[in-house]
Amino acid sequence: MSPRRRAGDRGAHPPDRARRAALPLVLATILCAATLASCGGAGRHARSAATPPRAGAVDGAAVDAGAAGAGAVVSVGATPISLATYDHWMAIGAATVATPKPAGPLPKAVEYRPPDFTACIAHLRAVTPAGASTASLRSRCNGIYASIRRRVLQFLITAYWLRGEAAQMHMSPSRAEVRQAFERERQTYYPTAAAFGRLREASRQTIADLEFAAETRMLSVRLLARFTAAAQARNHNEPEQAIVAAFNRQIESTWRPRTDCRRGYVVEDCSPDDPKN
Repeated sequence: MSPRRRAGDRGAHPPDRARRAALPLVLATILCAATLASCGGAGRHARSAATPPRAGAVDGAAVDAGAAGAGAVVSVGATPISLATYDHWMAIGAATVATPKPAGPLPKAVEYRPPDFTACIAHLRAVTPAGASTASLRSRCNGIYASIRRRVLQFLITAYWLRGEAAQMHMSPSRAEVRQAFERERQTYYPTAAAFGRLREASRQTIADLEFAAETRMLSVRLLARFTAAAQARNHNEPEQAIVAAFNRQIESTWRPRTDCRRGYVVEDCSPDDPKN
């Protein structure tokens, strides 16, 4: 299941909501270009205050103490997404706005810090024809920032919806399974140390981040397969597109009401009762 939209940056052409479950590998492209397998959050090892907690049984599981202590910007059931986690992924999002060329230097990361956007304005002024006003450049920076913010929050929320659903179904993968999935993807898309190192340098992702995405894709495949088997047992002629759409509706109807977002961090996946930004 992959997030719906990521407007205007990094070759952004993600699937819409109705295709989220059908294209699990596309999830990775939310933050990183030029690959179907390159984004994620945390595993059981190498966790820090900046990496997401690994969800067990959401709505009843023990939550990550570091994340809870840092203050959650979003909570999916009992699992918090801390401000440190959000900031970590915003840095990745900012680093992956510009698509690196296959050869040559990596693009310089630009800081998008509201409300002034000083660094962003300076960057745009250096690459934009003369004559653009500061106000127009600030508006562009704000648009890029809003896009990064939206896709980061949707990415994390989607990931924890899947973890919560899998926990309830007793389908959470083991640490070994996650590691194996990550290694398969790394060997497929980045078979050399140089290619993998370039990915990490360009995107600022850790191994834990990449494993988080591999686990999310694994859960998407498993949950959709289970849902499809049950749907086809009831009606073996049901079209695949209809099954995928029904799967999406079920996940959203279950988890959106249990997704609480703090003011300033509200996206469409948040509970309808949350305050608007």
